[in-house]
Amino acid sequence: MERATSEEPLAYRAVRGGLWVALSAYWTLAFGFVANILLTRMLAPEAFGTFALAMFFAQLFRIQTKLRLGYAFGQHPETTGESLGTYAVLEGAAALGGLVLMGMMVPVLRALGYGEQVVMAALVLSFAAFLEGIASIAGTLLEKGLRFGATSLYQSLVFPLSYLPAFWLALHGGGVWSLVAQTTVYSFLLLGLLVIARQGMPHLWRARWGFRRDLALSFLRFGGAAGLWLMAGTLFAQLDNFLIGTFVGVTVLGYYDRAYRIAQWPALVFNAVLARTVFYTYARLQGDRERLEKMMTMITWAIGMIASPLALAILLTAREIVLLLYGERWLPSVVFLQILIAFFVVRPHLEHAGVLLNATGKPGRAAVLQWIQVGVLGIAGVPLTLQWGALGTCGAVGLALAIGWVLAWFFLRRDVQLDGLQALELWRMAVVLLTAVLLVLLLSDLLEPFSLDAWASAVLKFVGVFICFYAVMLAIDPSTMRERMMYLWTWARKR
Repeated sequence: MERATSEEPLAYRAVRGGLWVALSAYWTLAFGFVANILLTRMLAPEAFGTFALAMFFAQLFRIQTKLRLGYAFGQHPETTGESLGTYAVLEGAAALGGLVLMGMMVPVLRALGYGEQVVMAALVLSFAAFLEGIASIAGTLLEKGLRFGATSLYQSLVFPLSYLPAFWLALHGGGVWSLVAQTTVYSFLLLGLLVIARQGMPHLWRARWGFRRDLALSFLRFGGAAGLWLMAGTLFAQLDNFLIGTFVGVTVLGYYDRAYRIAQWPALVFNAVLARTVFYTYARLQGDRERLEKMMTMITWAIGMIASPLALAILLTAREIVLLLYGERWLPSVVFLQILIAFFVVRPHLEHAGVLLNATGKPGRAAVLQWIQVGVLGIAGVPLTLQWGALGTCGAVGLALAIGWVLAWFFLRRDVQLDGLQALELWRMAVVLLTAVLLVLLLSDLLEPFSLDAWASAVLKFVGVFICFYAVMLAIDPSTMRERMMYLWTWARKR
């Protein structure tokens, strides 16, 4: 009884902190979405292409994200002057090391023929990463103490402020530097977390900080293992930018980058709604195979019910979406969006597989899954991009996702037995998607004589896709759909 009483404040703080994190994430996602639409309308494609290529190099040579020392410090059971001092020294050295490495690579990038704007933007973004790395020391300390409210509220306040110089520069012909300014200013403002940490946890700042070599080696081993998986995810998300920016050009990369952002919408739905919750659910159920399999089936079905019609709606309204959000000069992005979204329908399932593998204690297999996709993209991407430009890169991304999906199915079948019913449900989802496509195309043909504007056409197609999709699903198996909707509703209310 005493144990339950002592843990109650901790549980309360964790739940309250989770609410703050969720609210902050949704706020920054919504504000960033609107702000980037405005910047896209104000800036030329070259600006976004230059920024994407520069960001690739800044992240490639960044040491801190490859070590993930914050994970290591966060899981360490004690927060003392020695552990904090060891972590702070390592994190600060990694942040500074990335900036120094980027500076050393500047003449190399110039010799390889990259433009001065790309090289200098990468250097400034590396400086922004250094500032963010120093701020992350305080951020990690606060979050380890479950002070999520302080960090989330502060980040929510400074994030919109970081866009003020971006808009000013965009209005005055700043081009790519408006995007660089937003990232740099935000990183600089995050240094305020140091003040918050000092005021909120004064006893740690008054403690005598030290450095322990054995603890440093422990942090490096743990953080390096976690960073290996996350580094693969970062490379997979940005390697295509390198291929297009290097072999095609930054203008085409700008069009591709905007299309890629839209194609990520179905995956963002999974990350925002399910990813955090299902990780801890799977972790609790990993010893109960029957319940774990049932939960996995339910989540796979839920992803299909959300991401599949959304991807289909984007595919059918790609032209209208680009025209309405970005404007007419961005219409070359449409073909990239249509190809990417056709492949990205499987991406939420891949991310779901990664969450499941990590939650059930198999991070090595999750890392292998990510690195194989990176390898496929790199090996297939070079010849395909050289032959067909950015369209070839789109094909390489699709090939990597397809191979990743097959491997994910293999890993999960070996570790979480998939039965024939689940395979049948995948085919059922495919049949529903094809049927919905045909119905929506028929609807489009019927509406064509009315010459609807872009807004009306997009709304009708979006609504039509979801209505047709759910109607067909309900017609195929109404009892299963009702049963699973009730199951997920009951599960969500217990979270």
